[in-house]
Order: sequence, then structure tokens, then C-alpha cells
Amino acid sequence: MRVGVDTFTIRELRLDPFATFDYLVKNGFDGAQFGELRGLSQELDPARLREVRSEADHRGLYCHVSVPCCNPHIIAGNLTEHTVELTKQIEAAAEAGWHELHSTLGNGMERYEHPVRWTQQLADSADFIRDLGPVLRQNGSRINLETHGDVTTFELVRLVEDVGPDIAGICLDTANVLCHAEDPVLAARRAAPYTHLTHTKDGIIYFSSRGYVRQGRPPGQGCLDWNQILPALAEFSPELPLSIEDHKWLFEFNVFEKRWLALHPDLTLEEFARVMRLAHLCEERIARGELENPDQYEAIPYAEQMEERLAFGRDFLNGLLLARGLKTKKGAEQSSTPSSWYAPCFNGVSGSSTPQSSRRSRGMSENDPPGRTS
Repeated sequence: MRVGVDTFTIRELRLDPFATFDYLVKNGFDGAQFGELRGLSQELDPARLREVRSEADHRGLYCHVSVPCCNPHIIAGNLTEHTVELTKQIEAAAEAGWHELHSTLGNGMERYEHPVRWTQQLADSADFIRDLGPVLRQNGSRINLETHGDVTTFELVRLVEDVGPDIAGICLDTANVLCHAEDPVLAARRAAPYTHLTHTKDGIIYFSSRGYVRQGRPPGQGCLDWNQILPALAEFSPELPLSIEDHKWLFEFNVFEKRWLALHPDLTLEEFARVMRLAHLCEERIARGELENPDQYEAIPYAEQMEERLAFGRDFLNGLLLARGLKTKKGAEQSSTPSSWYAPCFNGVSGSSTPQSSRRSRGMSENDPPGRTS
């Protein structure tokens, strides 16, 4: 396992990919998860994309890219055109050496507000990825869907097993699972056999009148139990990149509401209770002064704390990996071949300034702003 950065985290620096690599090396990170491929080359120029990948390899950095959304119900424009675009990006990424691709099914509100039922969106998304199967298999590539505040690990595991773990996998956002009252440890264990990318994030939760609020924190400064999460993931993917995705924003989840609960049929009483206990423990830590007051902490612009937050997360994760013997040697991941990345799946069963104090609500009111869950 190696510790890097999702470039959304450092968006305010407005770095091109090569300046990003300079930043990573200077600050002791092992790699980067970039956004969509056209962010690296608007024309998908093969020479430009190979240059980016080659530079990462030369510096011993891991490097991954994203492709557009795989939910046909929320794409912009024509579905046929979107399929053609995704096919182009899969092929261009593979030619440059990128085979583990990040994508999403939504931005958080599709389960609650979209006119098409969420279960149908999931089924149609599975069909969409299945239709991409030939180009994915031909290029030895796989689309890893993020827990993006839209989909649960229960649902992603079923989708991956349905579509096929050779072409579909999971990008586990370790704290976004709290968007659905999933216990982070149990969620990591569920997703681990199919997890090939991560957005490594921590957070705290505390009660509100309709449920609880989540605030993002750097790895090691929140309520996630990394001593259990990291070994669970490493068991199936010992070279898994841990790409820190950090930001501010408060998100409210209306977990006390009947409709919210009805839209989470996989959630067990036991797991819900574990998450309620996390909220209680966070409130106790806030009361004792062990955690900064969330509103006061949120009021500080993210840009003022970015370097400090990233450095803490980097050192915390690296220290834990070294202590547990989970740290991958520099450059090891880049030498992996696509065929070797498939192996863990089959053993699965055994840029701009952002608002700093917005609270986004998940699941109930038609007037709730959609927001973004990163």
C-alpha cells in the first residue's frame, strides 16, 4: 500500500500533471489519482497521455485516471454519444498504461430525488457497464465505481458480481460510506475483495434533529478505525493506492426519517447501532475538547489548512502501514500487469475555492440542495 493524493484535494493550487508530480515528490507522497482523462489532454492526445504516464513511472509514482459517469440516467446528452466517449477514453487510457479506471454512478442525491427509482438506476448502470465489456476486456481494463454518497457497498458488491469482477470493481471512499449509515470497518470488509482504488478520507459525525452530520477530517483525525480498515483492504490488494481525498463541507444525513430508512433496505439494525455509537463517541470527544468544535473548525478556509491536513494524513497512514508491514516499496505498483490485478477479485468470497460552511442534507426534502459528496 502506498499513500498519495486525489488531485481534487489540491485543486486550488491549479497544477498541471507535471507540476502535480513535482508537488507529490516535494511533499513525500507516492502518487496521484487524477480526474477525467480529458483533464490531462482535452484532445486525448496519445503522446501527451503517454508523456504523463511515463513521467509518473520515471519518478516512481503511482498514477490513475477517471472516466465519465456510468449511470445512463444522469449523463448529459445522448446515451449513444456517451458510450462512444467512454469507449474512446477507455482505449486512450489503456494505450497510455492506465487500466484501473475510476468512475461514479452519481453525486449523492440520485437515490432520493431522481424520477427513476434508484434500484432501476442500478440495474441500468450494470447493463451499461456490461455493454462496455468488450472494450474493457480487449484492453485489460476495469471500471472502479466510487462510493460517492450515492451507492452503498452492499449495492456495489452485487453490481460487481453481476457484471463481472474482471471489468468492474470498487473505488472505496472510506468515509463516504457514512452517507448511508454504513459502519466504515464493516463496509471496508464488504468491499475489500473488489477494491482496487481508494479515496482515503476520515471524518466525524454528530447528531442533528433529523439524523447526523458528517464533517471531513484528515486520516487519523476522525472516527474511522484504520487499524482494522487497512489490514482488511490489504488482505485482497496489498499494493492498493491510498489516495487521500480531503476537503471541508458539512453533510447532513436524515437517517431518522422513515423514507430514508426505506431507501436503505440492506442496512441492518446492528450496523445502524454501530454508527449511532460512533456519533455518540464523537460528541463525547467534542465535549471533552479532544475534537475541535465542528462549526468553528469548518469556518477556517480549507486552503489555510490544506498543507497541514495533508501532512498529518500522510504521516499517519505511512506510520500505520510501516508498523503493520503493509507499506509497498516505491515503484512496485507500477510494475503490476493488468492480468495480475484481476487475481484478488476471484478470491473475494474466501479547481476553485469552495464554500466552507455549507450543510448539505441527504434524502428527504425536495428543497434540499444536491451538493456534492466527493
